[in-house]
Amino acid sequence: MLNIAICDDENAITNQIENCILELCDEEKIPIDIDVFYSGASLEQMYLSKKRYDLIFLDIQMENINGISVAKKIRELDENVLIVFVSGYERYMRELFQYDVFGFIQKPIDKHNLEHIFLSAHKKICSKNFYFQFKYNGMEFKIPCREIMYFESIGRKIYVNLRNGEQEYFNSKLSDVEASLAAGKVPFLRIHQSYLVNYHMIKAWAKSEVILVTGMRLPISEERQKSFALHYGRLLGGEIDV
Repeated sequence: MLNIAICDDENAITNQIENCILELCDEEKIPIDIDVFYSGASLEQMYLSKKRYDLIFLDIQMENINGISVAKKIRELDENVLIVFVSGYERYMRELFQYDVFGFIQKPIDKHNLEHIFLSAHKKICSKNFYFQFKYNGMEFKIPCREIMYFESIGRKIYVNLRNGEQEYFNSKLSDVEASLAAGKVPFLRIHQSYLVNYHMIKAWAKSEVILVTGMRLPISEERQKSFALHYGRLLGGEIDV
């Protein structure tokens, strides 16, 4: 599912972008979810509530707060989202590059140009990111798997420990999390009844523990030592004696 935000204070523009994307995704069988915002402040507020998007179409000129200020705030919270600016003026182009802008669409909007930019963004998102998604307290969350250090099961809760030190949690079983990640691009290894670890976050390992890139040590349970060594060896591209 591709999560998209469209932010523009002109109804005609948001409708045009939304309808064009919906038609294109219906033809290409691309699953999407679109949120429309009519002010930069409302988009910022959604980000502060921890909602994340894969792609944002953002108008530069809006009342109260312009799109460039919104992009600056979003970049502080999310370095992965692709931002496409929408404007009737080209004079902002040089300033936009500092916010790692994916594209620029000039008003009036050309449908073929919009479709081209969207399909290019979709291709980049699919090749770059694989997300772990979960629900908690009626909210849907998604986190790039590459940012996850490890999952920890405590009681009925699963804690998602991130590389930046933050932690999220939700209700589930670790075996269900493991199954949902099995087909993903980022490999996760079960080292213990309570731990599921991102392979890329392992700096070193011994028979009974792994050391993560942060220096944290997590135990490998005795019954999982052999299977862990085999899986880890395959990922390294070699064999490990067990």
